Amino acid sequence: MMKMMGVLALMLTATLAQAQSGKIAVVDTGAVFQNMPQRQAVARKLESEFGARVKEVQKMEADGRSFIEKQQKDMAFMNDQQKAEAQKKLNEMQSAYVQKRRKLEEDQARRESEERKKMLARIQTAIDEITRAQGLDLVIERGAVVYVSPALDITKQVIGKVSK
Repeated sequence: MMKMMGVLALMLTATLAQAQSGKIAVVDTGAVFQNMPQRQAVARKLESEFGARVKEVQKMEADGRSFIEKQQKDMAFMNDQQKAEAQKKLNEMQSAYVQKRRKLEEDQARRESEERKKMLARIQTAIDEITRAQGLDLVIERGAVVYVSPALDITKQVIGKVSK
């Protein structure tokens, strides 16, 4: 048992010694993502891609509100059959609206995810290039450390590289 503990302690000491001799850097990928100029271009692209569908859903919502307001005003003058027809039409409008809105939200989320993955891949490529160029052994996400010397932070370098 003592021999195993000694071997384990020796291995841990060797690992720590190796880590101390390696070059370490820190990057804040969230800050890089927020400062990417491509982010605004992607937002505009997605807005133009989904703009017509968003307007269509908004129009359906406004039409539904108008229909409800009109039915509330006319309710006193309607017979039971007219009330049932109005309720049926309202249910159909609501169902179509919910279905269209859900599909739009799903499509938007899927496209945003695709574009986010592209930008994150670009960030990762920039980090890899900087890591190779500077001979770094370890790059840690900024959120995983309590304190880091500003000299070890490569966030600005990554922002510069992804901005090209």
